[in-house]
Amino acid sequence: MERHLATAILFSTLIWAETCPAQDVYRAFSSPLHIKGVWNDLPVLAITNDTRVLLDYEKATFEIAFDPGGLRTGVAALDSMFAAHGGSPITLTGRLLGMNHIETKKHPPLDFDVEGRLSHMEQDGPIMGKGHLEHIFAGQYACLLEVTFIVPVERLHVAGTFPGLTGDIMFHVVQTLLKRQND
Repeated sequence: MERHLATAILFSTLIWAETCPAQDVYRAFSSPLHIKGVWNDLPVLAITNDTRVLLDYEKATFEIAFDPGGLRTGVAALDSMFAAHGGSPITLTGRLLGMNHIETKKHPPLDFDVEGRLSHMEQDGPIMGKGHLEHIFAGQYACLLEVTFIVPVERLHVAGTFPGLTGDIMFHVVQTLLKRQND
């Protein structure tokens, strides 16, 4: 947990609050995203810190977007495939199930299901995942939100785009949440 907190705070330094009339929607840039998968029968971890996250605190909804061209694995052949597909963002949208809003005041740790959609170019499909929201005491930050989705490669229809990718792909986002002005 401490490692996730330190990573989230470090990579969320460009957080800014985008105000709607009631200051309910927040935008973050440089959020960490980890994607685990199997490529040519080897486990790989792709990482980007250039993820854009929009959170609507009042509706408990989110939008997570990233450019696959920014993913890095340390495997030159796979990194070059990602780079070749830059410019077409992958978007995960959805909501936190069982939550009417995102609580930023002190609360016990919360675990919940997440449902949404994953979209990339012409592909769009439903996804289900798990989430965890934990209150933290860190100055302007109120909570640490983690969201994880596991998506079978076959549902993404990327065999031609990323040959050798098999099994399930796990998307894991860690995001610090700002306190509201009135908290």
